[in-house]
Amino acid sequence: MSVDSAAPPTTPDSSVREPAPGPVRRVFARRGPRYLAVLVGAWLLAEAMGLFGVPAPALLAALLLGAVLRIAIGREVTVPAEVSRWTQAFIGVMLGGYLNLEAMRSVGPVLAPFLAISVLTVLLSLATAWVLSRWASGLDQRTATLGLMAGGSSAVVTLCDELGARKDVVGVMQYSRVLLVSLTAPFVMVGLAGGVTASSQSWLLDLQIVGRGDQVAGLSTAFVFAMAGMWLGRRLRLPGGGLIGPMLLAAVMGGSELTRGFAPQGAFKELLLIVVGLEVGLMFDRRLLRRLAHLLPAIAGAIVVLCGLVAVLAGAAAWMTGVPLSDAYLATTPGGINAVVASATGSADADMALIATVQSLRLIIVVLALPLVVGAMNRWGGLRETRAVSTTR
Repeated sequence: MSVDSAAPPTTPDSSVREPAPGPVRRVFARRGPRYLAVLVGAWLLAEAMGLFGVPAPALLAALLLGAVLRIAIGREVTVPAEVSRWTQAFIGVMLGGYLNLEAMRSVGPVLAPFLAISVLTVLLSLATAWVLSRWASGLDQRTATLGLMAGGSSAVVTLCDELGARKDVVGVMQYSRVLLVSLTAPFVMVGLAGGVTASSQSWLLDLQIVGRGDQVAGLSTAFVFAMAGMWLGRRLRLPGGGLIGPMLLAAVMGGSELTRGFAPQGAFKELLLIVVGLEVGLMFDRRLLRRLAHLLPAIAGAIVVLCGLVAVLAGAAAWMTGVPLSDAYLATTPGGINAVVASATGSADADMALIATVQSLRLIIVVLALPLVVGAMNRWGGLRETRAVSTTR
């Protein structure tokens, strides 16, 4: 029996002893100051970048800081799993705040072309992966397919073992795409929107955390929606349920006008975007990148090609529907939904209802399509093995 699991000695005061700290508390006690230091550093860098007019400074500052830290000191700094989980939930609450009935009515007439683009994006991912697996030596089709699947990064990585794909390569490909979109989307958004950006205030002045006067009541509502939404996502087994569940719950409650003003604002929203940026930046390990250096040029080229093709589709959708090109681009870009939201909040005229709706539906389409893709590839692989055996007899 280990020391941790041994029964405490029987003493008169043993009943009032403090319980041993759990693993989460031990980890936070050991690394908590480091997390706080990184957050403060990202906040200061974001403030400095904001003074120079950099779009989405919270996202970009945290992303760059996270990447530098990860490459410089390896695995010592990571975003705690619980922090990541609650960040996803509050981002979902923020997205749900944009999806009121009036906004959904405005999205409805143009939704069909964007859903078609979502389906085409999946097909383009499959086609690009096929070409990449034929062109790049040492990269099989299964790994290339999961690596280039546009959306649902976490769900894609978890399928690697089932499909027999290389999880390290798939992770690098998925997170490289998210990194590319995260780095470029704020600048593309500002360029396409004609340089119109939302007015930014210093955090020292903008102490609002939710969009209503009673900050305590608004924050309490956001917390309840986040917690109940995560439970709902798990209960219904929704794809990306940690984000989609809170988003749906917040959209229903806010859209029915039962409550308003619960969406994160000001410093709270900026903190969420900093955590998102750190998550993306801290995904890259120098040892892994060194091991896969021979594949990185081909992977980067395929990601750029895929993003470019989807951008062309976004331009076509904007021309057909009359939606501004900046909104069409962010609604369809094959990157992380959190990074897209962060980029959209940097524009004063972004149609958040359209962007949130299309990105969320694309996430659902991709995750639902994954089992079909995996099944088809397994059947095709089995068929090829059967033919190979029959020809050798």
